[in-house]
Amino acid sequence: MPTQSVTAIAVDPVTPQNVYLASPDGLFHSADGGLAWEAMPFRLSSEPLALTLDPQHPATLFVLLADGSLLRSDDGGATWVTLEVDA
Repeated sequence: MPTQSVTAIAVDPVTPQNVYLASPDGLFHSADGGLAWEAMPFRLSSEPLALTLDPQHPATLFVLLADGSLLRSDDGGATWVTLEVDA
């Protein structure tokens, strides 16, 4: 579990015990509704500002970082890609 404040929480609408959390400490996942947390295996380039998931495909997560990067995971946070964003 993160030691600082929580930036965002996203709950899987299909499997509500899957909860995702963003904080200055990184990204975390709980498979038991928040009783236990595991850090996601991805090092962020800066602090996460927002976290959401696709309600039609809950394994697809999006994270906006303070440096302006937008990341997407299609596998519940196991791997991430940086999306190109036009300014």
